[in-house]
Parts: sequence; C-alpha cells; structure tokens
Amino acid sequence: MTDLERATKKLASQLQNHPSVLAYQKAEEQLEELPELKEDVIQMKAYQQAFVLYQKIHKEKAAKQAGDKADVLSQTLETSPLVADYRQKMQDASDLLQYVTQRLEDRINEELGNGK
Repeated sequence: MTDLERATKKLASQLQNHPSVLAYQKAEEQLEELPELKEDVIQMKAYQQAFVLYQKIHKEKAAKQAGDKADVLSQTLETSPLVADYRQKMQDASDLLQYVTQRLEDRINEELGNGK
C-alpha cells in the first residue's frame, strides 16, 4: 500500500467518524424511520410533475390544482422539525467535506506550483 493510499484511508476514516458526519447519519436514520415523510416527498414530486404536464397541455385548472397540492406537501415537509434538523446536519457535513476538498486542492496546486 502506498503512502497516498494510507493517507486516503486515514482521511476517509476520520471523516466517517467526524461529529458532523455522524450527526447527519443519525438524522438520516431518524427520517428513514418515518415512511410517511418519504411518501409525502414522493407524492409532492408526482404533483409537481403533473403540474408541469398540465401546463404543457394547457390545462390550467388541473395545473393549478396539482401545484396547490404540491405546495401544501412542500410546506408540510419544510415545517417538519425532523426535516429541518436533517437539512442543517446535512449542510454541516457538506461544509466539512467542501472544506477538506478545498484544502486538498490548494495543497495539490501548491505542490504542483513548487515543482514537486
């Protein structure tokens, strides 16, 4: 195993065990325990697709009804404390990964710039 492979495995392990990643995974598990939320998301997407279809075929009343139903489900999901918590923890984990990726990119560019 090369030094790069060892360093990559170590970094992956550290990221997997970082508190923000663990918190995100726990929030994701909590959401998965509520199938009704998943069903709401599926139904909302179906209404959104129907809205677009009805607009394309100039069925304005049907489009409005589908859009209204999608909006109601969207509001329900957005006001759910579990969904809000999940989104925040997902953002925290994403910020960590973006930071690490940017640092790696900067370091690689620095090394390449120095001719190493």
